[in-house]
Amino acid sequence: MAAELRNLSLTSLRSFYAVGRHCHLRRAAEELHVSHPALSRQIRELEERLGTPLFLRSGNRLSLTAAGKRLHRSVSDAFGRLEQGLLTLDPANLAGEVVIAATATIASRWLLRILAEVQQRYPEIRLRLTTIEPRAARLDEEADIAICLGEPDAPGRQVTPLYQEHYLPVASPQLLQAHGRVLRPADLLRLPLMHDRQQQWRGWFTAQGVEYAPAIQGVTVDYAYQAIEAARLGMGVALADRLEVSEDLSSGRLATVIERPYTIGQFLYLVSDHHGAMHDRARLVLESVFKWLETRGAALATQAQALQQALSPTAKDADS
Repeated sequence: MAAELRNLSLTSLRSFYAVGRHCHLRRAAEELHVSHPALSRQIRELEERLGTPLFLRSGNRLSLTAAGKRLHRSVSDAFGRLEQGLLTLDPANLAGEVVIAATATIASRWLLRILAEVQQRYPEIRLRLTTIEPRAARLDEEADIAICLGEPDAPGRQVTPLYQEHYLPVASPQLLQAHGRVLRPADLLRLPLMHDRQQQWRGWFTAQGVEYAPAIQGVTVDYAYQAIEAARLGMGVALADRLEVSEDLSSGRLATVIERPYTIGQFLYLVSDHHGAMHDRARLVLESVFKWLETRGAALATQAQALQQALSPTAKDADS
């Protein structure tokens, strides 16, 4: 099968898109408001131009051939993206507010970067960011989207495991140079450690088989993002999620002290309306969140991958 795009009509591809979804000429013709014979003729002409059958015909029943299935995936993706692009051109459709709730660390370390991109691409959307505590049991009901550490109680909402945090000790290169190399986890006990309210150091040392005895030196702050900023300033070693410090590690502002990732066994959770009831503004924000996390190498949970697929422009076609 070989054909240049310029030799194919958009009408014939649109007809194939509809017939492939329904596998039924009459229903596709009704959707497109064309006659049954005209639609049948468009499909035959497309098959002739491509030089391969796209459908298997058995009486009134149709099914896609292997080549037809491959082409339909591509055409569905193209039309879905086109439809989504046209949708986002309508200011009236996007005008309005999206309320996003997140912990202070998530907001400051990576979510604000995503929201800045959303604001630049879709200035019609008004963004409002509110702060929630880690492991908050209840959420403000006005939040369209929430990203939580620990699973919250959110009746009537879709609660989706998003990403499991992986903590590792990080510090400024200057601090490490001043204190010498860290070869074993126990060596960290001679360095100043940054503490926050989550108190993760004891669990990290226990996981490494080291008895933890809090040192006199070090600084205690409320939130993890403050501990990370203090580590950047050379005040001590912070225990941070790899995603939260990915840009600092890439730029050299921070360095991994010792490569011993540690997980607390809890996920970040995404709270939203069910995807079928989600308005387009929230959908666009969530799509940006998923895209950003993927580009940073975050291992999304299986449920998050399923939600991402459900939000994609072609998902409704896959369901039909």
